[in-house]
Amino acid sequence: MEQLSFVQDKEIEKYLGIKTELIRVIDVPLKELRKEIMNKKGLVIVQGGDLDINRFAVENKQVDILLSPEKNTRKDLMFSRRSGLNQVLCKLAAKNGVAIGFDFSYLLHSSDKQRARILGRMKQNVKFCKKYKVKMVFSSFAKNKYELRSEDFLKVFARILGKF
Repeated sequence: MEQLSFVQDKEIEKYLGIKTELIRVIDVPLKELRKEIMNKKGLVIVQGGDLDINRFAVENKQVDILLSPEKNTRKDLMFSRRSGLNQVLCKLAAKNGVAIGFDFSYLLHSSDKQRARILGRMKQNVKFCKKYKVKMVFSSFAKNKYELRSEDFLKVFARILGKF
């Protein structure tokens, strides 16, 4: 289980004009996911990637955010991307109030070729979310203070992906 935590630095918060919050992302196998969600209090963020985990997360009303559903290792097809979302999952997410999270930190730590693939998958997910009126969350999900990004930067990131 991965716990995202770092010491909050007030100087950097003031410099970037942001407010940081320590969160915990649930990143466990599917068998243990139900137990983790039941034990979690507050904001429930599930790390996506595998189609089964993505499906379970959007079907569950206790999940608040499905983070990075595009984190799968399957190769894209010739004319379509395997972005981790489809129309069925988006309809379920909208019905159950699950937001889709876009993680800038994941993009930041990828290689050049992989970054292009991830951006394409993220753009496709944004199109699905807009079409089916699913809430979207754009954040840095930083693991240390050097990965933090300002609110304006994240707005530009969202605009690049096609939210606006």
